[in-house]
Amino acid sequence: MAKNILVVFYSKTGNTKKVANDIADALGADIEEITDKKNRKGILGWLSGGRDAMEKRGTEIASLQKDPANYELVIIGSPVWAWTIVPAVRTYLETNKAKIEKYAFFTTSGSTPIEKTIPAIKTITEKDPIASSDFNEKELKDKNVYDKKLVDFVSSINAIK
Repeated sequence: MAKNILVVFYSKTGNTKKVANDIADALGADIEEITDKKNRKGILGWLSGGRDAMEKRGTEIASLQKDPANYELVIIGSPVWAWTIVPAVRTYLETNKAKIEKYAFFTTSGSTPIEKTIPAIKTITEKDPIASSDFNEKELKDKNVYDKKLVDFVSSINAIK
């Protein structure tokens, strides 16, 4: 596919990074990882991350190399913390929403369905995603289920080009 696509994501455990890489590979997209400058390690990092997510707080993120304004489509990946998007993705969206013409969205979580996170994203971007999907912990461990969900998500993006 020769579409100008950027996959941008935040990943703490590696699950979101795996999905982002697989999506980027399937679509021939550029990819960039969002880095949260706040220390999210250990129990205190876990607690502060959940609190910041629940309270809809952003965070300071490292400078990024790729400008979303240069892409026809931006695919955003976020883990789910406290039933919503992570602070680093919130900051990315708030900073770049005017530069993102079209976007798709995916989440990784223990079991939170994407319907729980979409309202937060739509509130920030003020528009609907062209496609969305969630990958829960059980699905990430089952190669057949994971591969099918991945193909379905990529196909839904290809169908809209």
